[in-house]
Amino acid sequence: MKILHVDTGKEWRGGQRQALLLHKGLLENGFESYLAANSKGELINKYDKNILPFDFKGEVNPLSILNLTKIINKIKPDIVHSHDAHSLTPLVIIKMLGKDFKLLHTRRVDFSIKKNIFSAIKYTNKYVDKVIAISEAVKNILINDGVDNSKIEVIYSGVEFKNPDDYNCPEDLKKILEGYFVIGCIANFADHKDHKTLIKAFDKAYEENKKIKLLLVGDGPLFNEVVDFAKTLPCFSNIIFTGFRDDVYSCLKCMDVFAMTSKEEGLCTSIIDALSFGIPVVATKVGGIPEIVKDGVNGYLAEVKNSSKIAELFLYSLDSKFNKNNLIYSVKEFSFEKMTFNYKKIYKRIMG
Repeated sequence: MKILHVDTGKEWRGGQRQALLLHKGLLENGFESYLAANSKGELINKYDKNILPFDFKGEVNPLSILNLTKIINKIKPDIVHSHDAHSLTPLVIIKMLGKDFKLLHTRRVDFSIKKNIFSAIKYTNKYVDKVIAISEAVKNILINDGVDNSKIEVIYSGVEFKNPDDYNCPEDLKKILEGYFVIGCIANFADHKDHKTLIKAFDKAYEENKKIKLLLVGDGPLFNEVVDFAKTLPCFSNIIFTGFRDDVYSCLKCMDVFAMTSKEEGLCTSIIDALSFGIPVVATKVGGIPEIVKDGVNGYLAEVKNSSKIAELFLYSLDSKFNKNNLIYSVKEFSFEKMTFNYKKIYKRIMG
């Protein structure tokens, strides 16, 4: 069975990480797997086996369609697996033009597709054979937006579990964090991640306890705007903005609590990574997050934008006694090996 994965993203984010983990997992399981990735993206630099760079000019651009058609003609895949919304459109068009393959798409976000009639059409047409939702929350949104329930399957995203004992807090961070209770977040600075609510909550907690620091790892389109916002608050001196770092597992070792205050979230593999390191989580009750974080069991949940409650949970976390092994065990079902196994079952099923 030949499988061609397609991802058009330029950045190295959760979706690209998931596409690559699945590709590698399938190769390890003896599948003939290929991954077509944006030639100007970060993904092509992360791995070299059966990686096919292609120029992506836009989802309805004829050159994008032509470039993907050339790859499909060369590989002759049985299944084409679209990993982002921008790659789905040209693949639907290619299939409409007569190419014979099964088309599967993974939906990773909990945004409504009704916001754009074009989006609704590309998920509800007859050329898409299966839609994979990465959480029950994403599945429910798709159903509510008119996607046929029988075409949707839930497969949780998975991570590559690391041994926390193999990592240490980087020296440059350790020297400025030592002696403080550290609340951390690893996330792209995008609107739906809502870093401003996180910082507002930290500022409220800082009013009560000056021995806390906030470690924000990542960059993104709103990075400078968020930094400027933080400068207006008394807590700014206790916030560390690292920008992009490729030693995120080491950064996790600096944290006492992991925070995620998203307004929308399909699942959030960064939360899985944190729990797999034995770090409790304070997060918002949105999207697929409650499918990972069980309130009072492996972390705490608050309503979206409720900075006062989040601050309260930060302070409460100072004295919370979670069992590290229980935290690690709570996310065992979110391994990339299990994710790969579940995708293998879907591929075999849709091929008959």
